Amino acid sequence: MTDCWSYPNLRVWIALSIVLAIQANSGTERHKPAKIKNIIEELKRQMGIPQEVEISLVSKNDLIVSVQPRKERSGVYEISFERAFLNTLGDEELRAVIAHELGHVWIFTHHPYLQTEALANSIAYKAVKTEAMDRVYEKVRARTRVASNLSASVH
Repeated sequence: MTDCWSYPNLRVWIALSIVLAIQANSGTERHKPAKIKNIIEELKRQMGIPQEVEISLVSKNDLIVSVQPRKERSGVYEISFERAFLNTLGDEELRAVIAHELGHVWIFTHHPYLQTEALANSIAYKAVKTEAMDRVYEKVRARTRVASNLSASVH
């Protein structure tokens, strides 16, 4: 007898169901903008980052979470969070994500041509635990596996 997990399409449908359930729950925000802003301010102080940082919550961000300088406001940065992913994060994981993005802000202001994920993490680790960052990366990898399984199953 063959078990149900040996059917690739069934695994894809289960993964898709999980993604859709997460997206369906994205209407109930786990982390309110005020809470996110408070964490940003706390981590900026802790990491020695004086730049102004704004947030935006979006339904889709190909990078999941990203930061960039605001073109219309010199010296101001914006962190963009994909709502569905944001809602999967616990409090420590949220702090790790924000610390990582603030690491990119630090790089933008000190060594703008050295942007790497590893450097942003090394800056973030001054303020958050590696275990929290590891959990965030596992969630990112799980999401990527679901997306690649879905695209592989479409013919």
